[in-house]
Amino acid sequence: MMRFRAAPLRAAAIVAAVFVVSRVAYRLVFGGASGGGMVLLDLPRVPLEGPFAHIALFGPVTSGGIWNAAVSALPFAAVILAFGVLNAFIDVQRLFVLGATRGPIRAVSRALVIAWATAPALAHSVRRMRRAAALRGERGPSALLVPVFEHTVERALALAASMEVRGFAASARPTADAERPVRCTAASLDQGGVWRLDDVDLELAPGSLTIVSGATGAGKSSLLDAMSGLFQHFEGGVQGGRIEIGGLDRRRFTPRETAGFVGVVAQQVRRSFVAETVRDEIGFALTTRGLDATLIAERVQQTADELGIARLLERPVIALSAGEATLVAIAAALVSLPALLLVDEPLAELDTAARRVVCAVLDRVAHESGACVVVADHRTAEWRGVADVWLEIDDGRVTIGDAPALAPSTPTTPPAPAGRVVGDDRAAAGPRHPLVSVQGLEARHGDTLAVRDARFAMRAGERVAVTGANGAGKSSLLGAMAVPDAAGRMLIDGIDVASLDPTARRRAITLVPEQFDDLFFSTTVAAECHRADRRNRPATPTAEAFAALLGRELDEGLLLRHPRDLSAGERLCLAIAIQLAPSPAVLLVDEPARGLDAAARRLVGDALVAVAGAGRAVLFATHDREFAARFAIRELTIERGAVSPAPLVTAEVIA
Repeated sequence: MMRFRAAPLRAAAIVAAVFVVSRVAYRLVFGGASGGGMVLLDLPRVPLEGPFAHIALFGPVTSGGIWNAAVSALPFAAVILAFGVLNAFIDVQRLFVLGATRGPIRAVSRALVIAWATAPALAHSVRRMRRAAALRGERGPSALLVPVFEHTVERALALAASMEVRGFAASARPTADAERPVRCTAASLDQGGVWRLDDVDLELAPGSLTIVSGATGAGKSSLLDAMSGLFQHFEGGVQGGRIEIGGLDRRRFTPRETAGFVGVVAQQVRRSFVAETVRDEIGFALTTRGLDATLIAERVQQTADELGIARLLERPVIALSAGEATLVAIAAALVSLPALLLVDEPLAELDTAARRVVCAVLDRVAHESGACVVVADHRTAEWRGVADVWLEIDDGRVTIGDAPALAPSTPTTPPAPAGRVVGDDRAAAGPRHPLVSVQGLEARHGDTLAVRDARFAMRAGERVAVTGANGAGKSSLLGAMAVPDAAGRMLIDGIDVASLDPTARRRAITLVPEQFDDLFFSTTVAAECHRADRRNRPATPTAEAFAALLGRELDEGLLLRHPRDLSAGERLCLAIAIQLAPSPAVLLVDEPARGLDAAARRLVGDALVAVAGAGRAVLFATHDREFAARFAIRELTIERGAVSPAPLVTAEVIA
């Protein structure tokens, strides 16, 4: 538990310094900062009116006044710094976890762990949103308030759910029947009228692997949450009929009480990580039960060996690739030897090799360890020959059937150039086609060379896919192109993009990042579109561009919805429309097929085709080879940071 970590101390020092500066700024704005010494600024006082008549803004600023304001903030800054020093040497969060099993802080330990783990997530959220604001052209800290708040709340909720399903602070642990892992009788699920599932009758056996498929939003995750108990006890959903887990009535027992029987792997595994290192993350569930440290270490090592991730045990969870993070989340769920394992969309962010590894691991868990494994996934091809039971959710009903047939191979025919409908007149300009030339581009992450000596060119109207394994450097390449501040050059229409100011650069090239929700800064679709129009004044309003990408008119109901309440495909199309507002010559999209079902992939793919048809060069990074084959006309591959041309595999060959 005693080990020095510089990151908490550095974060505390930054927060303490910001607190002191904020205190001085507060004094400057509200009443000035007078108090002796030399007058630095003689600002006039501005009294407010009405109910705020007792408040005056500004006033004389003196050196003594600034000193007094800074000194008054030092005690609070010292407390912040002290906590940073404490956390640098002692894993305070782990102490809170131990407090959940015994001692006087048992009742509040859950809130303490969430607060302690959310603090660094807040700093990470600010960094992410500052990058998104730069990509979108937003200025000023006020633009970050709504998205940072939303991200922080989402992180806190994900942490709370993760601790709940791992038994944190459980007061009772009833005995479950491993021979009856899942039984649903005339069950129904209602999520406040937003979504409903009726007449669920099924029974799943030990030693079986069940795949739950269906379109995005059909209810796959909700069905798994109903089995884990999150739907009923955490999300406020209403269950009808009867759902038994291990012979226990799901409505009577909370997820924390059945955590020793039920293991859960969340869809967004990174959000569910509670500890700092892989070792502590895997052992979290056992630590909350107050088991002996030696036994916990043995179980963690055994689980890591079985999944082939022992080399990762000392690594920080934030340093894991997508495939590694998924395997660590599976290990954290398996360490308690659950009889029922629920896994939500495990293949969404993985390349082909990582998908094979995860499928093989879950195959072994079900058919060698004897657990009942239930996987929600819209990718069904990888599970053929492995799954025992296939459940399909469609139109509020669950049906049991055979393995879905392979989707027929249908090559994509590019639509006619969209011209103004996607916010650009470039297509109508005839021969004026921008040429993209990347010359020796490099990108670094600390001491690691993520992209080295990248050289390639693109013509207007081209759709180029960058493929490669998780961690190969795809996102780094797109980031270096969008914000070219590294070694090498990138020319668009013969102009070095690095020489352009930020506004002109966004008119040349724009990026939709993998976490495209970061681009949303408002609370309605209409407000997002208006915000983009106000910043960029595009020839085609952003709402019209969004409608064109969706291929349908926007009704008032959709315009008034929160952007995060749209389907995944619709959200990505909105993000693309927002980034097209400056009328850039080049569109970069990072992992456009990630987590999408077949219909959403077609929607997004057709949107990329339309954007290229309007005369833009479109470059997208993906590990989905089928998506690349269907929607790209040329392919680049990246391996260990090296970019090279690759023959485009046709959709027919993949199918």
